Amino acid sequence: MKPLAACFAASALFPLGIAAAALVGLGLLRELPPVQVALGAGALVVLPVSGLRTLIGPSPWALGASGWIWAGLLLLGIPGYFPGELRDAVAAGVAVVFAPAGAEATARAARFARGVELPEAGGKPPVPEAERAAEPCAVAAATLTSDQVALPYEGQGHSLAVPIQFGETEMVMLFDTGATVTTLSEAGLRKLGIRVPGDAPVITLRTANGERSAKLVLVPLVWVGGLPVEGVTVGVCDECADERTAGLLGLNVSGQFLVTLDTARKEVVFQSRSGQQNRVVDIGPWLKVRATARVWPDERVEVEVNADNRSERTVAEAQVGIHCGSENFVARLSDIVPRSTGTTSVRLPAGTDCDTYTVSLEHARW
Repeated sequence: MKPLAACFAASALFPLGIAAAALVGLGLLRELPPVQVALGAGALVVLPVSGLRTLIGPSPWALGASGWIWAGLLLLGIPGYFPGELRDAVAAGVAVVFAPAGAEATARAARFARGVELPEAGGKPPVPEAERAAEPCAVAAATLTSDQVALPYEGQGHSLAVPIQFGETEMVMLFDTGATVTTLSEAGLRKLGIRVPGDAPVITLRTANGERSAKLVLVPLVWVGGLPVEGVTVGVCDECADERTAGLLGLNVSGQFLVTLDTARKEVVFQSRSGQQNRVVDIGPWLKVRATARVWPDERVEVEVNADNRSERTVAEAQVGIHCGSENFVARLSDIVPRSTGTTSVRLPAGTDCDTYTVSLEHARW
């Protein structure tokens, strides 16, 4: 194949990739089996291109032309069958491809996918500026940035229910700003294929029916629209679910975002916070922190801090506060792998009164 023809054929990979991501995303949004979705998307992209190339002829430009033609037909046709879903479908499909690269790469890929100009539903042209000015809802939708998602909600007052994606399974959750930890019922966890281990940490939840003990599990990935939250601690609570919702969306998920309630559109807008977020609520139950202080003859004080990681995820960073009377110090640990103990020592100034002391997990991230 001549160099120019080869470049033309390679250029078709981008629109074909977008089309394939859209097909994968549409399947996942409908909770179809992942293998079936992948095979179906591959067949719908590759086979028609091969057929078109055969029809066009043996020209070295045929492969590139076939790719562009079929990608264009898919991207123009999908909005007609699935109005308003193309952008979300592409973002979901791209996010699946980048998921092994971690949360940050996945989020960047999803944001990029959402920023690609795609056909509007039904092939409608952009709304003129004058018309948008007369439609407040359209203006609100247009002002969403690449680090924002808007989720529709049902209900009112303190009973707002929003759709949240746990891995590949969507569940309707009660958006509860008073709940620190996200909860799911045992039936919901079975649906996700998550088993509650016998040695699971236990916390006390305050529910509408009073306080109760709840075991904890660690959910690998939660999607808020196209924005991922990795390593979410979930409390097992049947009383927190009902016939409409699978559980409570706690601050350990919603707190990772700036949240705005748009009552005109009946949407909750989530915006990613900049920088690395403190994940103490998720990591704290799985990281047991302990310390031993020693006073040397020259009055130096050395504190050995140990952190036992009982989870199946690596704790990338943990900052432990050492509180000696009115004085506070910090010990830093990093890369505590699953089922292991991280250790560090901190030297305190000579003469520090540390006869009695306490330690606490102040900051942590996966």
